Amino acid sequence: MSQTQGSKSGSSERRGSFLARAKSKFIKTKGEEGADVETLRGKSGADFESSAKVKRGDSGVMCGCFGGDNGEPEKERYVLIKGPFCFVFSNVDAPAPKYAISLAHMKAEVMPSGSSTAVLETTLGDVDYKFLFDTEETAKKFVGAVSKEAQVAANESIKKRLGHEHLLHKHKSVRYAESVAMKKMDEQPEAPISAGEMVDAMPATLGY
Repeated sequence: MSQTQGSKSGSSERRGSFLARAKSKFIKTKGEEGADVETLRGKSGADFESSAKVKRGDSGVMCGCFGGDNGEPEKERYVLIKGPFCFVFSNVDAPAPKYAISLAHMKAEVMPSGSSTAVLETTLGDVDYKFLFDTEETAKKFVGAVSKEAQVAANESIKKRLGHEHLLHKHKSVRYAESVAMKKMDEQPEAPISAGEMVDAMPATLGY
């Protein structure tokens, strides 16, 4: 074995040991620690990361003074995309994300007229989340990352369906991020009732 090969092997083993410790902490703390930004970023880096204000659903207009459904000012979060998941942290120094969003079967776009707001939609066009970034450029980078990882997720789904899962080769940090996401997807904020759901819930008007 060459010196270069030995160095790469040692680096890989140290990274694996680091992620093993992180996973152990994540399990012991029931998802409260062991998955900070640096850990999920990994050696290969994140696909996107930035501060943003995040809102579930399509209600309200996002602006610099945007408030939550309870009237309180919406807090700034830290958003990181790693593999086919978007992680939302309370801040960049948080020990674990508040929740995770699967990007499979999702699409994103920047709101028109030079807006720095990006919307994350289902393939049916329903707005699932809104993200308010500092600049339009950052919003566009977010949209690009979502588009890329949503396509990756679609390709992976096809390979799995065809029984070719053994052909999927992922960095250890991506595999760890996916395991964290499986836990954190259940902790997403509740989606507000949409206008369509409200109409469906209304009793049918009686005819005369």
